[in-house]
Amino acid sequence: MIFFTAIADVFLYTAFSYLAGAIILKFVPENKKPSLSTSKMLLLISTLAIIFLSFVPVYELVVFLQSTQSTAEAFQTAITQFRIGQGWLVTVLLSVVLAITIYVDGNRYIQALYTFLLILTVGFYSHISTLDLWAGFALHSSHILLMSVWTGILLHVAWFAENGKNWRRFLSWFTPVALVCVAGVIASGVVIMFFFVAPADYTNSWALPYGQLLLLKHISIIPVLLAALLNGFLNKKKVFQQAWLKVESLLLLCVFVFTAFMSKQAPPHDVNDTLRIEGGGWLIEKISGPLYIPIAAQLDWTLNGVLLIGLSLLLLSLMLVSFYRQLNTWLSLFWGVGFIGCFYIGLMMNLSF
Repeated sequence: MIFFTAIADVFLYTAFSYLAGAIILKFVPENKKPSLSTSKMLLLISTLAIIFLSFVPVYELVVFLQSTQSTAEAFQTAITQFRIGQGWLVTVLLSVVLAITIYVDGNRYIQALYTFLLILTVGFYSHISTLDLWAGFALHSSHILLMSVWTGILLHVAWFAENGKNWRRFLSWFTPVALVCVAGVIASGVVIMFFFVAPADYTNSWALPYGQLLLLKHISIIPVLLAALLNGFLNKKKVFQQAWLKVESLLLLCVFVFTAFMSKQAPPHDVNDTLRIEGGGWLIEKISGPLYIPIAAQLDWTLNGVLLIGLSLLLLSLMLVSFYRQLNTWLSLFWGVGFIGCFYIGLMMNLSF
């Protein structure tokens, strides 16, 4: 069930990004963006997908409640007595109104308002808001909003631009917007992380499934930032290179996947207690050796670990080489994914717990 709820979250993030990107681009003058292939049908599908995808964790709760209640009672209890169910009801209402507005080609400001309200709903009913209602609400909402703006615009230009028309004018406003979004996403993400992992326990948490996925998420951001740097700043001739934008968006998908699976694991408020209850990460003992309580991560250099980290840096530098030598762009996706795998395994081989 965890696998399906995590995959549902990946599609949910993508639906929000597509919706936010499409609506924001409606406010951008035609002479400041490439010609885009727009589809009302995809907008409607994204809006309705939010209803069904956000229901998956509610259904997971229903399955759990069915051990003591009938199916009808379990649905009623999950939707009326739990925040996750109540949040889904609000999501349904807002999504239906938004879908109707899109279907009748309603005002773009109304579409933007309901999309914004949907993002606020995600923030209000998020896990972190159960720990600190208003701080969690503000942090999670801003995190999702900034991520949706950045990835949404990128998604549309990477996959739905028909040509590179107005590319330089597009970069003149999108680059600073992307910089603000990336800085905001990283800052809010770090603060959110410290609600679940104490700063002193950050490396210790890598012994747990949650910490392993958190580490993979952080590592996977590095090639995304490099691709963004290449697309936004190092492309000195400002040539429209759509394949590189697709590579950046696919690397972002890796971040979505790790985030989705991480959110399904028990957060390590206390690393040692969580380890006793949940056990260690899936491969941690095979890569880093046995785990001892209390957990105390420390560097323990190994030849294989150092070689793998060296290889990962070489793969990252090959992204730069591929860009400047105009090699097959899709090789860069391979280098980026290879960097994530090699750096992660190399780092783990150089740690003991």
